[in-house]
Amino acid sequence: MHPIKKAVLALGITLAPALAAAQSAVVCGQTYTVAPGDTLSKISTSAYGVSAFGILVDANKSTLGDNPNLLFVGQKLVIPCRDTAPAVAATEAKSTPVPATPTDGEPVVLTFNKASNPRFVINAMIVDPFLKQVEIATDGRVRFVEPAEVNINPSAQFELVTSGAVDGAYVFNGYLEQSHPLLQMPMIPLMGGAAEQTAVSLWNLHDEYLSKTEYFDDAHLLGFISAPTAHIWHRLDRSIQAGQSIASVNNYPVPYFEGLDTVGPKRVQTLNAMRYGSHDEAKDGPLTFMMAHGAARGAGIWNAERGVTKVENGIYTPTFSVILSNEAWARISPADQQAISALAGQTLANRSSEWDAFDNGHRQIMLDTGLKVSYPDGPLLRELEEAAQSGLVTWAKAATDLGIPAQQAIASYRANLAALRYLLIFR
Repeated sequence: MHPIKKAVLALGITLAPALAAAQSAVVCGQTYTVAPGDTLSKISTSAYGVSAFGILVDANKSTLGDNPNLLFVGQKLVIPCRDTAPAVAATEAKSTPVPATPTDGEPVVLTFNKASNPRFVINAMIVDPFLKQVEIATDGRVRFVEPAEVNINPSAQFELVTSGAVDGAYVFNGYLEQSHPLLQMPMIPLMGGAAEQTAVSLWNLHDEYLSKTEYFDDAHLLGFISAPTAHIWHRLDRSIQAGQSIASVNNYPVPYFEGLDTVGPKRVQTLNAMRYGSHDEAKDGPLTFMMAHGAARGAGIWNAERGVTKVENGIYTPTFSVILSNEAWARISPADQQAISALAGQTLANRSSEWDAFDNGHRQIMLDTGLKVSYPDGPLLRELEEAAQSGLVTWAKAATDLGIPAQQAIASYRANLAALRYLLIFR
């Protein structure tokens, strides 16, 4: 499901149904039903003993479609035996990384893929400084380089890491809805906030509850990054009302991940002029967009004919997981693992304050040049609250299935958001 579909549930669209039952055995020569937490790498490893997901892709092209990285609970996959596809199996077996014993004195050089413009805030202000600090903390024993070919497809990042194509990446959690549903908490309406506030709260949720399970055993999680929460941008001649469908008019909702960060703001402004009309043609454009202030201004969405309906704790709040493959992590010495861990976790989450500063700068410029701010009326706010409750029910089901005390975890996450409310910049 596209991440924006979670956001528009506040306007009458329901969340995905509760997750299916536990994973069944993967047996070659039979059909397998995709279960919560599955990835192609996990399924192929279960079937063949190695990550040979290319076999599954080739055997299920009609089912997987154009994006094999997106699996859905309940999908039926054909699991061919390896002797029916020797060429593919051999190729993938060669590329499967083997955990290496750390070697004293030899630097560990890891490829880290970044699916965004090098100058974009998530790279220039958050990820790149973090990776540099790792190099300094390990005295150069752990270094990061870009892969020979950078993959800018946001939906492909998790599979790139778990397949061994690269050693590390950051992954938009909206693309992990099926495999890692517990990471979707900030995507639920009214369950996010400022970037640093959200990233720290999500990390605390992970540290206190999620990490006690095997929900993230397919990669080594370093920490979370968050963007600021999204609000509703709309034409001033139209009000945002309860029951109104945003889905039909919000077909380019997340430029952070699908344009601005990959092709640059000028190109995005041009694309938006083509999609939505120029400033003079704004009345013919779509009614609403859901995004943060920096995205709205950087992508050319906002102009004098549009204002913002500010939603406390947001329509949705995008977050990212910063991961290394388990094989890459195993190559690092225990001492250097400890040094990296000290820079990861909550410390990494705190770096999301740079995204707050970026967003706040754009917000102030917009306010100085006539941004009109409104707030949800009673009926719309009630619909948002109902949608949030629906999302929390789904989240609680997934948590309970993993043995997590769901209501206790939700209360803890909310308490962290409230405790960190001082980080909210736009009120």
